[in-house]
Amino acid sequence: MQNNFLEHIFVFTSHEEYPASAVALAQQFSRGYEKPLCFVSFLDKKIKASKSEIEAIHRQWLNELAPQCELPPASHILDSRVDFQAFMERAEASIVIFQLSENAGYNKVMPLLKMCRELRVPYIFSKPYFEPAELQKILVPVSFLVEDREKGVFANSLGRWFGAELLLMPAKDYGTKARQNTHAICSLLDKYNLSYKFIEAMKDSFKVELEAIRRTGELGADLTLISASREYGLDDIVFGPKELACINEASVPVMLINPRADLYVLCG
Repeated sequence: MQNNFLEHIFVFTSHEEYPASAVALAQQFSRGYEKPLCFVSFLDKKIKASKSEIEAIHRQWLNELAPQCELPPASHILDSRVDFQAFMERAEASIVIFQLSENAGYNKVMPLLKMCRELRVPYIFSKPYFEPAELQKILVPVSFLVEDREKGVFANSLGRWFGAELLLMPAKDYGTKARQNTHAICSLLDKYNLSYKFIEAMKDSFKVELEAIRRTGELGADLTLISASREYGLDDIVFGPKELACINEASVPVMLINPRADLYVLCG
């Protein structure tokens, strides 16, 4: 791995159209975290262009984007999507941003979700028609699952580096676990004197993330932070996991984090 790919904000996109929405978001993360941006595309049987043709398109994008960037942007082409996980690990990726499109290989969310199952960094889904927005309000739904406490780490980062207001939405459960998880997140945010407020949810832990997605316009949120499924059950295989529904209905970018078995005992 060459050093010029380390700790980038990776924009994973089709070469067939300039990913304006994802780039606008990536530039915010690049400035806030002081990390360079890198375009990533891949080759497979659905991609009709040659590697040299994609490289030429990337060079054109880089030439146009470079004057707007504080750090020099880069680009990379994967031989196939199979190489994705290994590349991101070697590159010590900071964030991965996907811009969905109608072009082959980039128009299906589920294959991209499966490709990201082992990522240890957050990954974001954006759509071409999303309007550029500053990261001023981050919506954080919180369920009874213990791994939702990990949302506090990323919410804390967004609050510290971008000055974002954090909107915490604990699920409306009969039990107290969602409230306990929210309290744990608040304890971390309080250490850094970050601004947050509570949003009353109408749904329980099984639906609170989808509720949050549907209320982003009402709440003025610029990004929603959700957790990926622990594992795919039969319903997830047939109908798709909860994060698929969230991304499909999203009107602002969605940041996903994967459950970490090495941090929490995933039970209950």
